[in-house]
Parts: sequence; structure tokens; C-alpha cells
Amino acid sequence: MKIMAKFMLVLSLFASILAGCGTAQDDSGKGTDPGQNEEETASEGQDGQDQSEEQDPAEEGTVDEGDSVIRILEQNMTYTVNGEAKEETAFLKHSDNQNYSMYVLPAYELTAEEPNKDVLYLSENDQVFMRIELLPNDADWNMIEENTKAQLGDVSENVQTSEAPSDDFYKGANVMKAEGDGEKVSAYLVKNEELSLKLTLFNKEEADHEEAFLQMAKTIMKEEPQK
Repeated sequence: MKIMAKFMLVLSLFASILAGCGTAQDDSGKGTDPGQNEEETASEGQDGQDQSEEQDPAEEGTVDEGDSVIRILEQNMTYTVNGEAKEETAFLKHSDNQNYSMYVLPAYELTAEEPNKDVLYLSENDQVFMRIELLPNDADWNMIEENTKAQLGDVSENVQTSEAPSDDFYKGANVMKAEGDGEKVSAYLVKNEELSLKLTLFNKEEADHEEAFLQMAKTIMKEEPQK
């Protein structure tokens, strides 16, 4: 009987050990595969990184859509008038006469003057304005310079050349100025990779809006003609 009792005790201990091993094995098998967790974590991290690196194209002023560029509807602009610093929101305007768009400040209006010429003028005084002419890429620049100098010669015999603004838009521009009888006329012949352009600015001694006109002019962007 004692032998039988010992045998039953050993058998019971052995069964308990087997049961414990099975439980430990089941516990370790529960949940997802550790390798799968690492892959999911890495994937989530990459997704989070991609989302954090995405940038709203509108923050850069333009949105690419295929071969075309969509401009945002407004942008802040700083400028000076008669030495007074100002900051306002300019709004996108499209020329109905030439293939371009630009940002125009609230105190000014853009309108067609004649074929291939637009005028951006001060709303309260249309004698203060900027004439905008888009030129063909194969324009004869020597002739344009001669005609421009002759035009300014009607204001004053003393037509002076001047340095172009430091902005990249005006880099290499040919600038001529003339003053007479309270009138201040400036011409900017601009040629860069994007467009060729002639700007003629008409200001007055008591109403000098040249810097405002130049700030708006540098936002001019050539557009494809509408079909």
C-alpha cells in the first residue's frame, strides 16, 4: 500500500508539472507575433513622419496642379507712400487684356488701356498710375530703350539712369527717370526667365506711389492664354 501511495504521489506531481508547462506555453503564445508588432510600429512611425512632413502648398503662395500653377487669392504686402510705411492685404487680379495675374492693393485698380497695355492707377487720383506692357521674348531691346528715353524726354531733357531695386524680379533691369513741373516719370525695362516687361510709372511730387507700384509689379506672373 505504501508503494502504491508513493507511486500515486509521484504521478500527481508529474501531472502538475505538465499542467504548469502548458499554461506557461499558452501565456507566451497569447497576443500578436512580436515581429508583427515591430513592423506595425515602424509603419505607424513612418506614417506619422510622412504626415508631419507634409506642407500646405498654399503657404508658399502657389499650388502646383499638373503643368499649371494656382495662385492663392491674397497676400500681405509692405510698402511706403511718401515715406510712410504701410502694410495691407493685396488681392489677386487677372488681366482681361494680357495674359498675366498680379496682386493689387485696395487703393488701386487694374484696367485695360489699349491692346497689350494695362494701367494700374490710384483710385482717388487716376493721374497717378503705372502702365504695364508685356513684351515678346524676341523684342528689339535697343529700339525699346531708345523709344523709352524719347518718351521720358517729353517730361524733361535730363533723362537719368538709375539703379534697379535689389529684388530678384528687377535684377538687371534698365531704369530711366525724368522729372519736371511736379511730374515724376520712371521706366523699368525688365527681362528675366519668366517674362519680358516694360513698366512706366507716373507719379507726382505730392503723391509718390512708386514704391507701392513696384511692390505690386513684382508679383506679376505670366499665364497661359485661355482657350
